[in-house]
Formats: sequence, structure tokens, C-alpha cells
Amino acid sequence: MSAQPVHDPRYDPEAILRALPEKWRPVFLAQYHEAWEAAREPGEYHRLPEVLNLWWLNSIAFSDPTYDQRAEEAARGAGEVVAFEEAIPDWEERLARARRT
Repeated sequence: MSAQPVHDPRYDPEAILRALPEKWRPVFLAQYHEAWEAAREPGEYHRLPEVLNLWWLNSIAFSDPTYDQRAEEAARGAGEVVAFEEAIPDWEERLARARRT
């Protein structure tokens, strides 16, 4: 018996659309189409999976019923604040890698 590939919704535009609240769908579709077109160039192939993964993460955040309230608080500088280093354990490594490229 052979193993079947596991479907990964992070890279499935339809799964992302289903997970996104209605107001975010046009924004996702515009960025998806832009990344799709850009990915046709050999040096830009990475843009499509990056956009899909980012929007999958966005769909998780945006579907939280408290998202809008928390976003407004963040814009005002209120609410809970977490440092990047605490929220993203390998933040310094990512930052150093990004600076090298």
C-alpha cells in the first residue's frame, strides 16, 4: 500500500477563500492573482506559496471574532503587547537571514 499525499490547506486557494470572512476575499484574490502572474517568471516562483501561506495565517486571525477589536486597539497602541522575540522564538535568526539576502 502506498501513502497518499496529505492535502495541505495552507496552499489551497479555495480552502483559504472558504476560511476568510467575506470582506477579505477580494483582497486575497487580488494578491493571489498578482502572485500567480509573477510566479510565471523563474525568479519569482516563490511568491505564490508565500502569498498562500500568508493568507492562510490571515484567515486564522481574521476569523477570530475579536480580531477587529484587537486590530483597533493595536492601532491606538492599547491592548496586549508581545515582543517579536517572545512571539516568534527564532526571530533573531529570521532577521539575520533576511538581512543577508
